[in-house]
Amino acid sequence: MPVVPADAPVSLSKQYLGQRWGKLSSPAEFDAVFCFRCSSGGDLIKVLAKSNTCSFPRLGITVSKKVCKTAVGRNYMKRVSRELFRQNADALQGMDFVVLVKKPFNSTDFERYLAEFQLHVKRVQKCRNSCVSSSALISI
Repeated sequence: MPVVPADAPVSLSKQYLGQRWGKLSSPAEFDAVFCFRCSSGGDLIKVLAKSNTCSFPRLGITVSKKVCKTAVGRNYMKRVSRELFRQNADALQGMDFVVLVKKPFNSTDFERYLAEFQLHVKRVQKCRNSCVSSSALISI
């Protein structure tokens, strides 16, 4: 196994998201994203976003019991969402995200979910500029 030098650059996803503060954890943090309403929705999920003051992205995921009754299914959906978020973390710096799962999906629907997630990431990145400019206008 190769040895990595201590001063080697670390990708954003490995540096920040393995730690507790890579997640939205308090209800107030979720509410701030829900109130801002910069969103993109589709058949399986809806993604809400808001710019934050941190240099790293944060993620919150909600899967209700109405969507999937079993804990195993809800946990699978959360794991897949977290992993896709980690893969796209470098492009999503400085924003808070909440993923709302609207319809259940499993491993047979993975490709469909992946395509929809990537579409929402692109849409939210376009929305980033309006998020930043509108928050700058409010503070002036």
